[in-house]
Amino acid sequence: MRGDPGAGAGDHLRGGLRAPIDRTVTHVRVGVYLRQSLDRDGSGLAVARQREDCLKLCADRGWDSVEYVDNDTSASSGRLRPAYARMLADVEAGHLDGVVAWDLDRLHRRPVELEHFIDLADRHRLALATVGGDADLSTDNGRLFARIKGAVARGEIERKSARQKRANRQRADLGMPPPGGRRAVGYEPGGRVLREREAALIRDGYRDVLAGSSLRAVAARWNAAGFTTAVGGAWRPDGVRYVLRNPRNAALVVHCGEEVRHGAWPPIVPEATYRAAVALLDDPTRRTTPDTSRRYLLSGLARCHCGAAVLTGRTQHGQRTYRCSRSRGHLSRGAQPIDDLVIAVVVERLSRRDAADLFAAPHSSSNATALREDAAALRARLDELADLFADGKITAAQLTRGTERAQQSLEAVQARLADAGRVSVLGELLAAGDVRAVWDGLDLDRRRAVVDALLIVSLLPPGRGARHLDPATVQIHWRTP
Repeated sequence: MRGDPGAGAGDHLRGGLRAPIDRTVTHVRVGVYLRQSLDRDGSGLAVARQREDCLKLCADRGWDSVEYVDNDTSASSGRLRPAYARMLADVEAGHLDGVVAWDLDRLHRRPVELEHFIDLADRHRLALATVGGDADLSTDNGRLFARIKGAVARGEIERKSARQKRANRQRADLGMPPPGGRRAVGYEPGGRVLREREAALIRDGYRDVLAGSSLRAVAARWNAAGFTTAVGGAWRPDGVRYVLRNPRNAALVVHCGEEVRHGAWPPIVPEATYRAAVALLDDPTRRTTPDTSRRYLLSGLARCHCGAAVLTGRTQHGQRTYRCSRSRGHLSRGAQPIDDLVIAVVVERLSRRDAADLFAAPHSSSNATALREDAAALRARLDELADLFADGKITAAQLTRGTERAQQSLEAVQARLADAGRVSVLGELLAAGDVRAVWDGLDLDRRRAVVDALLIVSLLPPGRGARHLDPATVQIHWRTP
């Protein structure tokens, strides 16, 4: 609470109130602001140390205090600090006579925020006290001192940022993992050693997505296996996408959004596999939202005899049907017998001895190795061009032309690497001794991918009064291997 506006209750703070002390005022309410930029272990010990010193200062001067805590919060990023914003709102509302902080740089690290605080202090006759000494914002010398402190803090931030950027670039050039931060899934803390159980599940995720599984299905399998996110949460499709697109999994060093080189840590998957997955996930034609047609084997895949896709429907008795998507009364067939027929055809064909030779996708690990070497040489060429320009040996125009050519060549090599990393959706089935057993173990997305890769299914009218499936009314055409 405040005394008369002309009275200087805050003079007890040795800070910025201009009026003489009103001896009748005994209640001074101050906001104690506590902040730590980075709390690595979540212990809050730095804030606790600030609190102890600030509360002692308040007790020595007989002030009532209200705490405002922003732990693990930077004051230099420009982002909202919730507790700081609440404190300023309380100042505006007239609830505080002063502010106490451990040091000025706990309050501000950006000059623009300091200027706003000085204006606020002037309008509300606010006093400011710190453990290291008070700043009287009501005088030009006090404001100058605060501004100098703020400028010094900002300079420290900029120097620290420059050091960190240079250190991060050096780590990238040496092929070292990114420093600090949250543990990358699949790796132990530090990023140099694989956490094998997680790495194995991530490899399965790459294989399943490349073989036709959805991100939702991969997330479900990871959750069922007890695999959690880096913060111990359950997996969602967007989280799976982020993990599979992480270049660290292929031991690729990225600095400022640019791939620099191969890292000096073990990859979870080969680069070709990573690039194939990224190409698939970034494909704009790939469906990314849930679709009811994916709940059944042939919905959206099979065609009506008129050429339209078939959808799933239900009879009045609850029997599942396939119907023409163009006209509701045009075609309606019992779905389960058709699914059973198509499954039997696929399993029978893939069980033959010649299936592996006929349907297996070409793969060349030696080709992938050569492509990786080409990519490394092109990255080195990009670095060389930058050095030549820095040394004044080539012009800006020459740098631009050379960079464009090398970058185009690198993108082409990466696209070929992605092709080398693709896997056949039939892989497990072709290698199986019991094709039916493997088929039964596939999720629906994988089964649909197999059917789509092998067959074109067209449904003809069942015939008047037909009670049982006539296989002749289900036309199956094999795609050319």
